[in-house]
Amino acid sequence: MMKPLSSLFAKILSWFFLNLIIVAAALAVFFAFQPQVNLHAIFGDQGSTRLRTAGMLISHDLNQTTRANWSDVLARHAEIHQVDFVLVLEDESCFSSKDMDLPDAIKERVRHTLRQEFPPDRLTPPLYAPSNLQRDLKNHTVDDNVGLPKNRVIGGPSNIRPDVYYKKPHVMMRTQYPTRYWSGIRIPLFLEPTHPPVPALFFAVSDSVTGNGFFFDPLPWMVVSALVILISSLLWIPMVRNITRPLSRMTLATEEIAKGKFDVSIHEPRADEIGRLARAINHMTSRLLAFVKGQKRFLGDVAHELGSPIARIQFGLGALEQRTQGETKNRVTDIIEDVEQMSKLVNELLTFSRAEIQATAVKLEPTVLLPVVEAAVKREVPPETNIIVQIDPGAFVIASSALLTRALANLLRNAVKYAGEAGPIYVSAEKRKDEVAIEVRDTGPGVSENLLDQLFEPFFRPEPSRDRDSGGVGLGLAIVKTCIETCNGTVSARNLKPKGFAVTITLKA
Repeated sequence: MMKPLSSLFAKILSWFFLNLIIVAAALAVFFAFQPQVNLHAIFGDQGSTRLRTAGMLISHDLNQTTRANWSDVLARHAEIHQVDFVLVLEDESCFSSKDMDLPDAIKERVRHTLRQEFPPDRLTPPLYAPSNLQRDLKNHTVDDNVGLPKNRVIGGPSNIRPDVYYKKPHVMMRTQYPTRYWSGIRIPLFLEPTHPPVPALFFAVSDSVTGNGFFFDPLPWMVVSALVILISSLLWIPMVRNITRPLSRMTLATEEIAKGKFDVSIHEPRADEIGRLARAINHMTSRLLAFVKGQKRFLGDVAHELGSPIARIQFGLGALEQRTQGETKNRVTDIIEDVEQMSKLVNELLTFSRAEIQATAVKLEPTVLLPVVEAAVKREVPPETNIIVQIDPGAFVIASSALLTRALANLLRNAVKYAGEAGPIYVSAEKRKDEVAIEVRDTGPGVSENLLDQLFEPFFRPEPSRDRDSGGVGLGLAIVKTCIETCNGTVSARNLKPKGFAVTITLKA
């Protein structure tokens, strides 16, 4: 019984929470050093801060010059900040750093914003004198973290706080044709020395959503995101590899088992679900191997025990046939044919059971291919059948000559039986790197595509009948597969276009 804490689900869940804890701890340490690295300046309201700062400085410069020079002042600051600046007054007069038309949506927003109450009416006109504001802007105290005037009084006992004027942006809009992004705040303008300030709407305009870094600088957030991704990757990649690599090994092992190789063993010393799966696969393969060996041993024992009685029956029937006449003799002849069919079945069972030989018991050596093919053709192909052999006399493979001859003989027998009348049968060989592919092909009708994978299974036949007219019991191709795999090779079958059937044997050269 597997312990709950060692389950794969528990491991993944714990790894997930560990990832969260480590990322949270990293961020906590990061923010703990805020005074040293000035995090507020990095991650604060960057666009709002820059806009307020620019608004204060531009307001100061505008108050020092005439209206005719306001566009030049805006253009000078726009070149510094890499954005365009636009100033709109209550009377909708507009000044900008470059020539541009004010969109109707912006005009409407300006009217709505400037209708709102501006500074408190209780403040006296002298307080708004440009000289006072100029002096206070020049001598203001700077916040070490933000770099802006602190929210403290300016100029006297009833002074105005800067945050009354320079609030966070009142306007955040996007206009089209062309696409532009607008960020604006109200700023005070002193048009007359003894009059209260006139409210105006000050815009920073850019065709980029970041305003070339003025509205928002994505780099710090990209760095933090990359850091989070890096930490998560360093945590999760080993965990995922720890899961997928053994699963890949088990997938390869099960593919080998599907091919009939039951001597596969998986070594995964783990206590979770993957370890249990590996042990279950090992147990399954050992049971399957025992079943297959037991089946073949049983078939071999039965065939061996049937051999002697069948031989005696054949001898007795032969003697009886010579002593009978007429209809009785014909019946005896039919019985002899049935017994011969039974004898062929027993011989094929013996061949199949004995073909499963351990590789260590078979001597594999370089074997010249052409003589083996010629021996198989001479043994199995009638003289009237057209056989075309296309093999280089110098071609050789690493195999057992006897097993390879038996495999080729079975393939040729099948080709003659099912396609001998359809046209010539070809036997060819092709060198492929360190392997040789031997192909036996015909021009017959072939086999249904859905049956190709089952052709090499014992006792499988494409036709349901198993009489002596169709011949065989479905062991021919199974014997071919066993012989070739004992020679460390592979065998496969495919249909040809437009017609025909081919079996390919691949052996090491």
